[in-house]
Amino acid sequence: MEHVHEHGRTLAEQAIEGITGLGVGRVYGPMAGTERAGVVSFTLGDVHPHDLASILDSRGICIRAGHHCAQPLMRRLGVGATARASFSVYNSEQDVGALIAGLRAALELFAHA
Repeated sequence: MEHVHEHGRTLAEQAIEGITGLGVGRVYGPMAGTERAGVVSFTLGDVHPHDLASILDSRGICIRAGHHCAQPLMRRLGVGATARASFSVYNSEQDVGALIAGLRAALELFAHA
């Protein structure tokens, strides 16, 4: 199970690097280390997480969007919702790459809106 956890954590850290590298991505939670799991909650500039989930869904990329049954935490963070990507044994570095490419496409779409 430690190998499973480590794989998810490694992919999450790669995703965090890609999200923050976009310049407008904000990640919530530990950035790395043993506290990090294979789950990344984030926002992407002015793109609402529900819009982001729809755009990614059209590209075959599944994420969750919303308050994740954690409304008090969302209030404390000052956000109404976040996007959440989860990684486990069935994911690969290519999945992380597809996520980041999808986020870039969403930013491009909203830049022209």
